Order: sequence, then structure tokens, then C-alpha cells
Amino acid sequence: MSQLAQLQDDFQAYLLGTESSSVFSGSIIDDAKVGAARRLGIYYDAYRLRLIETLTNAFPKLFVLLGDDLFDSTARSYIDAYPSPYRNLRWFGDALAEHLLETIPQHPIASELADFEWNLALAFDAEDAPVLQLSDLAAIPAEDWAELSFAFQPSIKTLHMRWNTVQFWKALEAEESPPAPEQHSTFETWLIWRQDMTPRFRSLEAMEEIALNAAIKGASFGDICETLGHQLEKVQDLEYEAEEEATVKAAQYLATWLESGMIAGIQA
Repeated sequence: MSQLAQLQDDFQAYLLGTESSSVFSGSIIDDAKVGAARRLGIYYDAYRLRLIETLTNAFPKLFVLLGDDLFDSTARSYIDAYPSPYRNLRWFGDALAEHLLETIPQHPIASELADFEWNLALAFDAEDAPVLQLSDLAAIPAEDWAELSFAFQPSIKTLHMRWNTVQFWKALEAEESPPAPEQHSTFETWLIWRQDMTPRFRSLEAMEEIALNAAIKGASFGDICETLGHQLEKVQDLEYEAEEEATVKAAQYLATWLESGMIAGIQA
């Protein structure tokens, strides 16, 4: 390794905190005006301040929730625990939600809020795909519908949340006072996707989540109806009524997915 390459590696290790400045401080100009320690400290701090700024921009609502001091200390501990492997700072922050659970478990809503904000941004950045229109299905004979399967937009993501995180986010987005953190008795499912270049989200009832998960995995429309029928049979006495209701529900869900721009294509 050349002397320059070694110096670069040592400098990087110092910025990341894996080596002390003594490793290469002899290579840094040291004078009475700006000593070597101060020169190194400027770069050490600047590197962290840039990453903290990146996290602040990626998690604006989390920043409001935690406040300046706690966000700063949490960001610094995250930088130390998860050194950035990315050339593009856009992706630095992907493990922050997990880090929050470990470092500030007394604020569990913080982790969910970070996860929600991160996935909204991922939906915006997701790969483009065609949008299937209802008119595209008009030419398909009714007898072929049972065999149809669907390709979905890459932006789709479902999150399971135990806290009133979305209500908290909405209040902050509207620049209103957020509600007090409140834990639900069961998980709530939230759907995130992108429509017309805008990240969107809504809650999912259990039956639609089952149908959507099956559809994303490649189940045909007939399979989705059958799956929903089995679920309804558990709460209904008459099998034929469950089958009929399942078909209606599957058709309603499909219409909603189409209207929301969530489906990219069909396969027979």
C-alpha cells in the first residue's frame, strides 16, 4: 500500500472512530495558529454533523418528537453503531428504527415513527412501473377471471404498528399538537404505496390484508376468493353464503387496488 493510500485509510478510520488521531497525527501540520488536534477535530465533527443533518432531513417528525438534544445524542450513537457503508447518503438511516428500540426503549413510539417515515420515503423512491386501468380488464372474458393474477407496484409496503403512530405523524404534519402516545391492544396494519408521485397510506382491515398478501405472492383471483371464503367460514354457519361474500369482497378489494394505482399488470 502506498503512503498516500495508508494515510487515507488511517484518516477514514479516525473519522469513523475506529482509530485515534495518534495514528497519523504526525502527518498533519501542527502550528501555533491551528494545531493538529484542532485540525483533525474539525473534520471529525464535520463528518458527524453532515450525517446528523442527513438523519434530520430523513426523519423530520422524529426530530420534533425527540427534540434537539435527544435527537442529537441518538443520532451520534447511531453513527457509531452503524457506520455508513453508502456512497449515497440517501440510504443512511435504514437501521435507525431498530437502533431506537435498543437505545431508547422508554420511547417505543419513536421506533415506529422512524419506520413509518423511512417507508414513506422508500415509497417515493421506488422503481416506476405501469399502472393498470380498469379499462384494461374490460376485454377479459368473465370466465377467465378466476385464473387472473396481478403484478403490483414496487412501492407497496405494509407495516404493523402497536402505537398511535400515524395519528401522531398526521398531527405533526399539520403542525398541530400531537396526541399523547397510546398503545393499542392489538397491532394495526397500515398500507403504504405511491400514487401519482405522492406517497400515500391507509389502514388495512384483516380480510383485505389477507387478500392483498395472497395477491402480491401471485395468487389468482379465484385463489383469493377461496382464501377469503375459508376465513369467512370460520365466522359463518352457511358455506355458500361465505363463498358469495368472499367473491364480493375480493371484487371490492380489487376495484380499490385499481383505483389507487397499486396494480401494474395482469397475467392469465
